[in-house]
Amino acid sequence: MTSGSLHWGIIGCGDVVMKKSGPSILQAGGSRIVAVMRREAAKACPFAEAHGIALCTDDAAAVLNHPEVDIVYVATPPSSHRQYVVPAAEAGKHVLVEKPMGLSATEDREMIAVCEAAGVELFVAYYRRFHPHVLKMKELIDSGRIGRPVSAAIEYAQPPAPGTSWGGGWRVQPDVSGGGLFVDVVSHRIDLMVYLLGEPAEVCGLTAKVNPESRVEQTVSLAVRFAGDTLCSVSGSFASLRWADRFVIAGTEGAIEAASLDSHAFTLRAGKVEQEYRFDRDRAPHLGLVRHIERVLDGQEGNASCGRQGMLADRVLDEGLRRGQ
Repeated sequence: MTSGSLHWGIIGCGDVVMKKSGPSILQAGGSRIVAVMRREAAKACPFAEAHGIALCTDDAAAVLNHPEVDIVYVATPPSSHRQYVVPAAEAGKHVLVEKPMGLSATEDREMIAVCEAAGVELFVAYYRRFHPHVLKMKELIDSGRIGRPVSAAIEYAQPPAPGTSWGGGWRVQPDVSGGGLFVDVVSHRIDLMVYLLGEPAEVCGLTAKVNPESRVEQTVSLAVRFAGDTLCSVSGSFASLRWADRFVIAGTEGAIEAASLDSHAFTLRAGKVEQEYRFDRDRAPHLGLVRHIERVLDGQEGNASCGRQGMLADRVLDEGLRRGQ
């Protein structure tokens, strides 16, 4: 693939694109953004002008049908993912869709089916799969360094936004986001457990609302059984004053533990060995994902963050939070 030969069109050019994923695409080396869309186009035009992006529009169809666009990045809230993924695939474009993939696994299945029928790749923006520390975790687990994984834990806590007991904008509107901040943030960690441990086989969960005004869960406790019989506890708290981002996988011969997953560091304990692994952060957080997409579309490797993988995290959320019931 020659430099800039993968042409991107973006639907939903908001803060995530302008601060995180957009810079990742621009720095990847084999990509170029040719069109961006936002409902209030004027808010996206400075980003477009700064990076030489020819089309800045409020018309999604102009991006979906743009003759130069090879891949459409759907960076809108989950309630509109299906709305844009389906026509993008039908227009013959590859698709990168933000996480969580949809409002439910049922929506996910439809998006997967349409993309498969159209013969296009569907990627889900679980970009942490491509962070160096996570790739090292996978290497250690797959090589048997901790033996057979038997238990795992995700512990995430985030205080309420200042000045409010449960803030979060559209992310706490269940008809838009599919749930609350647990769905938005902890879905990343659930996806990593899927990546490292395999398909979830059984899920049960409890949720609670601390503030009666909240329309979404504020504290969550899930138990997940993975196909290899690894049991994983998942806790999320968005109503207390504490912070936590603990991520653990323990096996018959050792354990991997990150005191803070996003610190890009973890500890391996195996027998008498205790080893610290620390990694530099990418210049932009989605950089590994974007470079993976470039390689997949260049025929160099298979899709490691495909729609069928993204759907598994939504299955856990559906069953654990009783979404759709």
